[in-house]
Amino acid sequence: MEQEEQPIIESFDSKLVKARDSVSESILFELSFDESIEIRCEVANSLNTPRFILEKMSTDVNEEVRSGISTNPNTRPLTQRKLAKDRHIYVRRSLAWFDNTQSSILEVLARDSDVEVRRGVANHQNTGLKNLFNLSKDSKWQVRASLAKNINISIELLIQLSNDVKKEVRIRVAENQKCNKALLINLATDQNKDVRIAVAENEKCSIQTLDLLSKDKNSEVRFEVALNPTTDLQTLKCLINDKDENVFDAVNHSNKINHRNSI
Repeated sequence: MEQEEQPIIESFDSKLVKARDSVSESILFELSFDESIEIRCEVANSLNTPRFILEKMSTDVNEEVRSGISTNPNTRPLTQRKLAKDRHIYVRRSLAWFDNTQSSILEVLARDSDVEVRRGVANHQNTGLKNLFNLSKDSKWQVRASLAKNINISIELLIQLSNDVKKEVRIRVAENQKCNKALLINLATDQNKDVRIAVAENEKCSIQTLDLLSKDKNSEVRFEVALNPTTDLQTLKCLINDKDENVFDAVNHSNKINHRNSI
């Protein structure tokens, strides 16, 4: 009696390679049903996976798979909009921090109950001005601090956030590349040393602001003034006899001081 041929069971590693590299729609469609979450995740993340498969997988039972769908460049905006209201925060967070998420989807996420989701929206380059304004009044300082880092923020919002009650927000304002000289000089008198340190580190500081900070009572502030390439020679000369060893060393290793001495 002839024995029946046993079906060949494909190995996990073989399927994983196919999920990552295959360009065959039929193979990717079959693997989208695989019992392994890892296999399905690879299909969800693959740039070769066509939209109709991504659409089907957007309702997968596993949040990691749905997260992969949400950040796949091939996923339709309509599918992403549905995932913006996903029951799991992991999926919504992925969308909020994904570079290519559209402004209309970020508008949905800006009203999310999760702080990390709103932080992602606040920091996102595609977030609209209206949503940036609304997020500037967010009750969580982490969201406002994330907003203060946004490269598209208006100077008006930066001024508003420079008066925030939380030092973490004011520090991010001082670090923002849009922070102008007038705003930096206001922050140079902040009561918190960490804010003043952030100002002293900013190369956009005026010579006058750096000269003011060179007289700061905190040695860490004066140290950053000594390191700032914008600091002029006159200010460095005032710091050359600083009582703090770190400030003293920073000044004496300055190229401006060394160049002057070599002439």
